[in-house]
Amino acid sequence: MSCRAPVAPLAPLFEDWPAGEVIHVIHDTAFAPESFNPGADAAGVPRKPTRFAPIRDSRGKRVPYLYGGATLDCAIFETVFHDVPVDAPDKYVDLDFFAARGHGELVPDRALRLVDLTSEGLHRLKVPKDELIASPSRDYLATAAWAQALHHQFADIDGLVWMSRQRDRDRSVMLFGDRVKGVLAGTRIGGPLARNDALRQAILAAGLRAGIDAS
Repeated sequence: MSCRAPVAPLAPLFEDWPAGEVIHVIHDTAFAPESFNPGADAAGVPRKPTRFAPIRDSRGKRVPYLYGGATLDCAIFETVFHDVPVDAPDKYVDLDFFAARGHGELVPDRALRLVDLTSEGLHRLKVPKDELIASPSRDYLATAAWAQALHHQFADIDGLVWMSRQRDRDRSVMLFGDRVKGVLAGTRIGGPLARNDALRQAILAAGLRAGIDAS
């Protein structure tokens, strides 16, 4: 069953991400870690859909977005291991595909107001976790409709927060670029994976715990 459509007005639960609390990202090192995905390429072709993006604002303009996690392990599972099926008989990730990716840390200089999509927040929105947070990629257009509806209704929210589907002991966030422009200070932690042994070892350790072969 596809994710149900949001019905306005929505009555979400809000949570603040404190100023100074790090957000971890695995990012394309051709860009700064605090760079937002514009939602389309240089020719205007929309980017591949994700769970909560791309979306448009109330005037029809694409909203830039950025995904991150509360820990480096969360960022690794949400990027490097994102497409590894839990029930796959053989789990393998070719790290050459991520050679140009790096670890970045983002620090907001003010508290970020986020819509809470954990259990309590989903109760408030009356949408099951299986539909909004744990649904397959074929439902991404439907799940992104929730992010768009929340963005339209609440001009003071900076993004969304939920328990990571890929690593459910950590929080994941998605931030709206039109709401947090200039708010995030980014730091590169080492270089790209191709020459960043610390990041490679972190990925290998995470993969070992999950039974995923990464090389």
